[in-house]
Amino acid sequence: MNFNQLAFITPINQKMIQTAEKLSQQQRNEQKTREVYLNTLAVLVVEFFCQCMGIETEFSKSYGLDNVVISLMNTASIFIKDKGLLECRPVLPRENFCEIPPEVLSERIGYIVVEIDELDRQARILGFVESVTNEKLHLTKLISLQDFLIYLNKLQKVENYASSHPDISEIARNKLNESIVKLSKWFEGLLDNGWQSELAVAKDVPKDISSVNVTDKEEVGGAKIVHLMHLSEPLLLILRQTRLSEDEIEIILRLYPTSESIFLLNGTKMTLLDDENNPIPQLEKQAKASNWLQLRFKGNIGDKFKLKISQGEDSFIENFIF
Repeated sequence: MNFNQLAFITPINQKMIQTAEKLSQQQRNEQKTREVYLNTLAVLVVEFFCQCMGIETEFSKSYGLDNVVISLMNTASIFIKDKGLLECRPVLPRENFCEIPPEVLSERIGYIVVEIDELDRQARILGFVESVTNEKLHLTKLISLQDFLIYLNKLQKVENYASSHPDISEIARNKLNESIVKLSKWFEGLLDNGWQSELAVAKDVPKDISSVNVTDKEEVGGAKIVHLMHLSEPLLLILRQTRLSEDEIEIILRLYPTSESIFLLNGTKMTLLDDENNPIPQLEKQAKASNWLQLRFKGNIGDKFKLKISQGEDSFIENFIF
């Protein structure tokens, strides 16, 4: 096929780049960061194409921009209203194949391939296939975007999609336990899931971090930079834990701005969630002319909890086990 005749070409604008950077910088290693960065650009380019073609999309059902899902799966899907999930796969210039991750081989209405040219800040939608049978798609197999539009128009409306396809797929739920931050390992010097020592993270943050606790008991801490999609500046999250006894641990969580501003943005929340993701009222703090937010609580070895950081509709959730 002749890509030049059939491709949709668009600049990769600064807003696309900023969104991709925010989502990718939350990831646990360089490989995952790169994966999320390219996937996000592919989703945003296809979203722009859909806008140009008058195709309605629903971000709330799109896995490709969901913080939780993209941290657990290699997916770049966008939800086409009344149709289903369309997988947007990135390739680099001069590549002949497109990699299809095993977790997206099913439950998709199709696969659309986007060439990301980072040097020229340009993207090209190369084409589309309705389905795939293995994890490597040769680009010569792609059909044109005109055929894609015809296919989409003929595609039957999906009724009650949400009841049969939850917001987080079964694969993501099965992988969730792998992403739990194991706090007991911190006492052995083993930090995971993007957590680092406070010094390693805070050295690039232009502010003094207040002392959290003074104790002669065994104590260990870690820090993490948190990005919310629509906040211009990331946040600094610090967790310190103190071993009170063989089984009991005290946790202190603090949230700071990373910019030179001395205040968190009003409305920023830090919330502890129960097993059903409901907020625990006594463990929820909201910024209002606040330098930082703090939650303090105790738990026993084996207990699990979730922390939610939010600003408006944007949110970040981390799972922990004592």
